[in-house]
Amino acid sequence: MTGIADRDFGELNFDGVWTGLFEILIFGSLRKVELVIQVFDEDSIAEVQRLAFRKFDLNKNSVSMALEKAVFSYYFRRVEEYREGFDADEANIKAPKAQAVDDMRDLVSLRCIKVMSPFDSGSRQIGFIFDATFDPQLGLGVLVTNGSVETVDTQDFLLG
Repeated sequence: MTGIADRDFGELNFDGVWTGLFEILIFGSLRKVELVIQVFDEDSIAEVQRLAFRKFDLNKNSVSMALEKAVFSYYFRRVEEYREGFDADEANIKAPKAQAVDDMRDLVSLRCIKVMSPFDSGSRQIGFIFDATFDPQLGLGVLVTNGSVETVDTQDFLLG
């Protein structure tokens, strides 16, 4: 495992991917989560990835609020589907009928922030990977492109 002090990302380690730690306030909790910078075939970190991270870091509070709203909206639209996967007692604990963004605090937990490898040179993409009580197998993923939430779905679309 190789370790470096990167000017943008801080302390990073390389073991097939670059990883470090990042602190963010989300759903009312200050969380220190894994930071992953996606590279392929031991490529170096691309400038667009650095720019994506710098822009995110400068605006992390507004991005965090947008993430919270997007996660709540996604959950609110699908809560009945999630509740069907549990018996009545479990449903009220693991997939309760949330009424506000703050209700998501105990339902999701940010596990990882992933600076995506650029497939389109103009896109700055950051993925957010959550564990979720209402979907313990697939969790939740949110893709932010150029500072705006683009996709909310199960986390598998961000894991590749």
